Amino acid sequence: MEESKSFDWSTDLKEVPFREWEDKFTWVEEPYISLDGETIAGIVNVEESVFTVCENGEAWDAVYDKAWNLRPLPKGKFAACVNRDDEWTLSIGGNEWENRFDFIWDLQMNHDGSCLSLAVQKDSEYGMAVNDTPWENMYGNINEMVLGDTGSTAAVAQVSPLGQADIEGFKQGIFSCVVNGEAIDKNFLNIWDISFDSGGKNVAYGVRLDRTNYTIAVNDTAWDKKFQSVWKPVFLSGGTSVIAPVKEGGKWVLYKDGQPFWKTRYNQIWKMAVSEKTGNIAAIASTRFGKWTIVQNDQPWNMAVDQMISDLFYSRDGSTLVAVLKEKEFWTLAVNQKKWDLNADKVFTPCISSDGKFVCVVIEKKGQYFMAVNNHLIPGGYDFMATPVISFDNTQIMQKAIKDGVYQRRILSMDKLL
Repeated sequence: MEESKSFDWSTDLKEVPFREWEDKFTWVEEPYISLDGETIAGIVNVEESVFTVCENGEAWDAVYDKAWNLRPLPKGKFAACVNRDDEWTLSIGGNEWENRFDFIWDLQMNHDGSCLSLAVQKDSEYGMAVNDTPWENMYGNINEMVLGDTGSTAAVAQVSPLGQADIEGFKQGIFSCVVNGEAIDKNFLNIWDISFDSGGKNVAYGVRLDRTNYTIAVNDTAWDKKFQSVWKPVFLSGGTSVIAPVKEGGKWVLYKDGQPFWKTRYNQIWKMAVSEKTGNIAAIASTRFGKWTIVQNDQPWNMAVDQMISDLFYSRDGSTLVAVLKEKEFWTLAVNQKKWDLNADKVFTPCISSDGKFVCVVIEKKGQYFMAVNNHLIPGGYDFMATPVISFDNTQIMQKAIKDGVYQRRILSMDKLL
C-alpha cells in the first residue's frame, strides 16, 4: 500500500476515548476506523430525528434527518449517505455533494479512493453518480452496479418496456449493460456479474440467452458457445482477454475468450483471483462432491474443506495466495495450501504484506477480537478491531482496536511478534 508511507509509523501508541461518547449523544452506532488509524468515527443521534458523525469525539457541524453507510476514505476522511428535508446526498467530512436525490445506496470506492459512486433514484428513475456527477441518462430500474478502478461505472438496466404477462416481449430481452450511463446496443433476458478491464474501457458479464442457455458477453458481443450456466468473468491483467467459469455437460470448466482454457472438469468453479504480477489464476473449486479446494493454474491444492471457501486473495507480488474458509463450523485461513488453526467464530478480510511473507487477519472468538499473524494468535482480546495495516517496508503492523471503551492505534514490530 503506497499511501501507507505517509502514515505515522514512529508513534507506538495513540489513544482516543470512545465510551464517553455515550454521555454526549442519545446513542452511538458502530465505530469505523480511518485507513491511517488516526481517527475513530461513528454515526451519532444528537436528539430525536437529528443525526451527525462524530470523529475522535468531535461532531460534524452539519446535522441531518437521517445518516447511514458511514465509510472511511483515504487521507483520514469519512463519507456517509445523509438525508435532509427528504433529499439524499453524500457527505464527506460534513461537506455535501451539490446533487440531491430521492434515495441513494451502494456507496463504492475505487482502489485509490479518487472516485466514489452511488446508485441513485430521482423522479422514479434510476442511475449512478460518480464524484457528484450523475449519469445523463436514467432508467426505470438498475441493479448489479459496478465502479471500475478508473472511475467508469456500469449497471444492468431495463431498456425495453414490458407489459403485464408479456412473455414474448421478455423472451426478446429487455435488459442491457449500461456503461457510464450509455446502454450497450444489445439486449438479453438477464445480465449479471459485470467486470471492467484495468483501463475501464471494456466490460464483460454473464448473460442468459433463452430459457436454458447462458454465455459470456464482452461489450456488445456474446461468445458463440452456449452453456448450462456461467459465473463472473474476469479480464486477464493488462489485456482484453476474458476468462470465466462455465458449466457444460454437467461439469464446470474455465474458458478463455470463448474457448476451453483449463483442461480439468470440476464439480464447481466459483470465485476467481488473478495475480497482476505473475499472471497466475486461482479459483475456488470442488474436485469431488461436498469438498472444496483452491485450484491454481488448473492444479488443485493438496487441501480439502468440507463446508465452504468464501474468498481468496493474492499478495501484490503474487507469491502468496490466501483463502478464507469454514470447516467443522469454525473459520480460518489457508495460505499457500497450509491451513491455519484459528478455530474462529468469524474471520475478516486478511491483510497481506507486499512481499507475501506476512499474512495478518482479525478474528472473533467468543465475542472478543484478536489479531493473528502467520498463524500466530497475538495475546490479549479486544472489544472491537478494524483491519490492520502492514507497513510499506513490511517490518511493522498497525493494530486498530477498542478495549475498555478506549480506541488504541498501536504500532507493533514484526520481529517482536513472531
